[in-house]
Amino acid sequence: MVALEKMLFPTDFSPYSMIVTEFLDDLKNVGVKEVGVLFVVNTARLSSVSGGFDLGRYVELEEKRAEEELPSLLDKVERAGLKAKVIKPFPSGSPVSEIIKLSKSYDFISLGARGRGIFKEILLGSVSEGVLRKSEIPVYVFKSKTEISESGVKCYKPCEDLFARILVPYDFSKHSQRCLEYATEIAKRTRGEIILLHVDEDEKCKKDDLKSVAESLRAEGISVIDVKTSGSPAKVIISKQAEMKATTVFLGSRGLSLPRSLIGGSVSDPVVRAVEVPVFVSKGSKE
Repeated sequence: MVALEKMLFPTDFSPYSMIVTEFLDDLKNVGVKEVGVLFVVNTARLSSVSGGFDLGRYVELEEKRAEEELPSLLDKVERAGLKAKVIKPFPSGSPVSEIIKLSKSYDFISLGARGRGIFKEILLGSVSEGVLRKSEIPVYVFKSKTEISESGVKCYKPCEDLFARILVPYDFSKHSQRCLEYATEIAKRTRGEIILLHVDEDEKCKKDDLKSVAESLRAEGISVIDVKTSGSPAKVIISKQAEMKATTVFLGSRGLSLPRSLIGGSVSDPVVRAVEVPVFVSKGSKE
C-alpha cells in the first residue's frame, strides 16, 4: 500500500509555487491529510554578493515577508479540510538542501513550477531540478498556465480534475511498477482512468504483455486504456499526453532502458519540462 498522507509543500509564495494550492481538494481526495509548509530563506543566491551586504537584515526581511504571506496560505489549506504544519524556525541556506533534509518525514513533495514555454528556463539549475535529482521520496511538479503583464504574473490551473486521466508510462521495470501502484491507488479513490503507455524501442515487448497488466487493473475495477507504440520515449509521452488529454503524468524514476536515474536523463527531464499538466515522479529503491 502506497502512502500519500503527508505532503511537504516548499514555497517562496510566488504565483508559480502557489499553484499547488489550487489542487488541494484533489489531493485531499487521494488521502492527503497534512501539509507541511516550508519556506527557506535562500541565502545560497547571495554567494556572489560582496562587500557591505547586511545578511542579517536580508534574513529578517525575508522572514517578515513569509509571516505576512502565511495567513492566506494557511486559510486555503484549512478550507480544504487539511491540517497545516508550518516548519519553523524558517531555515536559511540552500533551498534544495533544506527541502531534502526536511522531507524525510513526509510521503511526497509538491513543487509549483512555471508552465510550458518558460518552464525550461528555470528548471535547469533550479530548485525544482535539484529536488527532483536528490529526493528519495516522490516529487509532484505542478505546472500552470501563465500570463505575464505589466500588472504582474497570473497563474491558472492547466486542468480542472487532476486525476481524471492518469498517464502512466510503463516499461515493466520495478520502478515503473512502483509508479503504477501510486496511480492505481489514486484511480481507486477517484474513479479516474489510467492510460497505460508502453513505448517499445526494441520491439521486445509483446502486446499481450501489456494487455495482461491492463486486465489485472480492470479486475480491480479500474478503467484502463492500454497503448503500445514505438519511438522516442520522451517524445511519445509528451505527444500522447496532449493527444489523449491526460490530466497528469506519473513517471517512475528509473527504467529498464536507462540504468541510471531518469531524472536529468533522456526521458523525465524533457517530459517534466514540456507537458502542460502536473507530473508525479515516483522513486524506486536504491540500486
